[in-house]
Amino acid sequence: MAGLSRPLPPVIQGATPLFGATLVSDPQRLLDEVYEAGVDAFDSGLAYADEGGTCDGRLGSWVVNRGIREAVTLIGKGCHPGPPDWTTPRVRPEAVAIDVAATLDRMGTDRLDLWLFHRDDPSVPVGELVDAAQHQVASGLVDAWGVSNWPTARLRQALALADPSPPIVTSPQFSLVDQLAEPWPGVTTLTGSERAVEREFLVETGITVIAWSPLAAGFLTTSYHPGSKDDAETTRCYDSLGNRQRRDRSRELAVSRGCSLEQVAIAYLANSPLRIHAVCAARSGAEATANIEAAVMDLTSEERRWLEQGD
Repeated sequence: MAGLSRPLPPVIQGATPLFGATLVSDPQRLLDEVYEAGVDAFDSGLAYADEGGTCDGRLGSWVVNRGIREAVTLIGKGCHPGPPDWTTPRVRPEAVAIDVAATLDRMGTDRLDLWLFHRDDPSVPVGELVDAAQHQVASGLVDAWGVSNWPTARLRQALALADPSPPIVTSPQFSLVDQLAEPWPGVTTLTGSERAVEREFLVETGITVIAWSPLAAGFLTTSYHPGSKDDAETTRCYDSLGNRQRRDRSRELAVSRGCSLEQVAIAYLANSPLRIHAVCAARSGAEATANIEAAVMDLTSEERRWLEQGD
């Protein structure tokens, strides 16, 4: 990929085990296990923090302690609303340098391999944001940049305006099942037939897609029970008759392939026409290994169509 010194692996380790209520008991051990399994790219974000620390800080300290900075790809994100008012937009050109500097400080490194706008604000001219991101690349603080949760139309504008460092990545939600409602305000998805044109545009341009929540917030896992009140947000955002049928077909294919439901969901992404990488929040080395195995599974176009439509 243009701008990156190392290729992105099919699976990128997600951030949720490194902060908040989902923080694992031993982050350093988890990162060791994930890295030893073969995952060498790590997703983080300035907004990923809790009272005890930050995802950036926990990830960065592990990289420094192990002395492996040149052997891993670090992905940071910024311009996301933050405390004390999580509703106030921060997608401003002047916030780019501030947030990149904060991420570098937390991680204890002098550069990021990839930095993404974590949100968009359509009231801000795209050109101003493009210029701010390109300045970080020109300054040597960021090797490459991209966007997360940007509408495809805004990404198209950014690609047209950026020179000499265009965005190389877009990071929306994408999975086998349709997203029925926003998990959080301001997120984007590529799921559903109504977004087919957007997916075609991304295929044509060849821009890399880093897909978050490929398991649809746990809907495509064996632990989820359709209609569950214990997983109310997953139910709200993904539980529908059509999605249950896709989940059932995935379970059926998993049995015939001798793999897990989760692996079928990841394989579905990996075999997409998109140039795609899946962000998977493994909580153990075994989970990371299973994710990697899924990413190299072959699914035929007929199998993908059957998973999607049942015919």
